[in-house]
Amino acid sequence: MNEQSNKNGPENDGLEYQLKLSNFFMHTELSRISSKINEIDAFLNGVADLLLKKHIIREDDLASSVAANKTEMIEKNTIFLPRIATRKDDPDATFMPVNCQERLHICKAACCKLHFALTQEEVEAGHVKWNLGEPYFIRQKENGYCAHNDGKGCCNIYENRPVVCKYYSCRNDKRIWNDFEKMELNEEWIGQHLQGGQMVALNNTL
Repeated sequence: MNEQSNKNGPENDGLEYQLKLSNFFMHTELSRISSKINEIDAFLNGVADLLLKKHIIREDDLASSVAANKTEMIEKNTIFLPRIATRKDDPDATFMPVNCQERLHICKAACCKLHFALTQEEVEAGHVKWNLGEPYFIRQKENGYCAHNDGKGCCNIYENRPVVCKYYSCRNDKRIWNDFEKMELNEEWIGQHLQGGQMVALNNTL
């Protein structure tokens, strides 16, 4: 196999998709933030100019107030940051076993399309891939499935899977089942929300 063939392999395709997501994320966020900043800037400058012209406030008082607000924002950690998150789990969470193998032919591993952030420990351990376009959320393929789903509903990092995966139970998740005991799938919700690369929060109690 030549070098060009290697570059076009499935692993490279996956990385290429992640890089595409990363660029899309960066460009989208920059555009959105820039637009918002421009709106806020125009509004605040307009208000400040109006107040100054009407002699309602003094320029030096305004400068002092702005400086004080900047300090307060830093102290209260309310500075705006990009959409980056890690997860913290409930140490007292308990696992509710589900007969996954009996349900797999019906649910098609729908839970493997749900979206969640990794913990700092999971990121640093290096077993779980995170989304380059949305740090540090679980990486998902173009079809919406977790990057670690082997295509047959099984996890290829099962022993090192995220804690939230270990403790998640679809038993009471009405998004997945209309009737858990009768194995009646909520096909309407799944069809609307878990198609393609859509990302829906795991919505777990962890």
